[in-house]
Amino acid sequence: MPLRNNISLVDLVKVTHRLAEKRDRITHLCICSMSEELIRAPIELALEYNFPLLFVASRNQVSEEEGGGYVMGLTPQGFVQKIVNIEKSLGLNSDSSPDYIRFIGVDHCGPWYREKEKKMSEEEAMESVKHTLITCLKAGYSGFHIDCSFKPPPSVEMNEEKIIKLTLDLIEFTERERIALGRAPVSYEIGTEETAGGSISVEHFSWLLKKMLLEMKKRRLPEPAFVVGRTGAEVKMLENVGGFDYTAASFLPKVAKKFHIGFKEHNGDYLSGPILSLHPWYGITAVNVGPAFAAEQTRALLRLAEIEGKEIGKGSSNLYKIMSEVVLKRAPFNKWLRKEDKWTADELRDIPAELRAITLVCGHYVYYEEKVREAIKRLYSNLKRHNVFENPEAYVMEVVKKAIMGYVDVFNLRGSTSKILKSSQERRLEK
Repeated sequence: MPLRNNISLVDLVKVTHRLAEKRDRITHLCICSMSEELIRAPIELALEYNFPLLFVASRNQVSEEEGGGYVMGLTPQGFVQKIVNIEKSLGLNSDSSPDYIRFIGVDHCGPWYREKEKKMSEEEAMESVKHTLITCLKAGYSGFHIDCSFKPPPSVEMNEEKIIKLTLDLIEFTERERIALGRAPVSYEIGTEETAGGSISVEHFSWLLKKMLLEMKKRRLPEPAFVVGRTGAEVKMLENVGGFDYTAASFLPKVAKKFHIGFKEHNGDYLSGPILSLHPWYGITAVNVGPAFAAEQTRALLRLAEIEGKEIGKGSSNLYKIMSEVVLKRAPFNKWLRKEDKWTADELRDIPAELRAITLVCGHYVYYEEKVREAIKRLYSNLKRHNVFENPEAYVMEVVKKAIMGYVDVFNLRGSTSKILKSSQERRLEK
């Protein structure tokens, strides 16, 4: 069947809760699409293994500004079109195509997120976000993470009350624009805290959520699909350094469910298998993952480059040298450094092991920079021309798919699309 677009994220959450009550527990995987491979691979896997697909892209990855985001230079319209084109190429518009559910959302949509917004006044930063919201609505996004937790300049006073107000102001604005544009209802993800590091007490989380929902009701705003809560997860370099909080992870989802909302965890990258396997049982409804998948793609590319260098030698692509240098010049590698890491770009050039780690972490930022793009193209061409690798592109895709499937399996997602469609239909009939 074609894409099922009659199920909202709110519906998805309610059906997921319903399945859990029948002891069929799943956690949804939200994929940060940092490359074309991280768009195509999830779609192919979702079709093959029958699970819902949730794409999330930050305002930097996909941007309405001139030149687009760092992912293929995509704008929101281009991002949606890229996804649709891949779906069409896989036959998803035909009546014989399998069950398929897909959502597209904007991540961290709030003031002071982008670097250029860091010194803006409140009014300027909010206007910048509103421009993003309108563009995403027009593009056909179905989910909006309204995130006002980013640190403003010293001239702007900020506290939890203000974060709540700004969050609701942006949701209210989005709803007005959505109705004016004649668009279908969309779903929202809310939260009042930074999504990385530390955790929050159950009592405070409950108080904040109750307060936000009460204010939303007063303004006659739609109920959100998700609330974000901190479970201690935080990604630095190639590891999750936050320290997983089992108490928060087990109790915060129960609080959210009490209000009929899904609990969303960010920064699910690099958590151990045993910890990830607890997510469905804790009732964590969905988890954002992206950097870990992108690092595996970069690792696969560099592995191919090593093979190329050994087999071909002179005339090879020099991918690692080119990519690492562009990373140091163009990628925001400082944001991924651990507290004990104080390296500058010049220092990293003299520390081979750490430079390679930084390149693995940040390679995805520069995939589509001209020099890197040409080096990847040359790498693939060399491997084929010299009969070293018949289909290197397929190898990279398989590496990406394997990383994604690690989450699909531990989250019990195989076959979940059909279960969700069946349970959704039963829920409608009961009404």
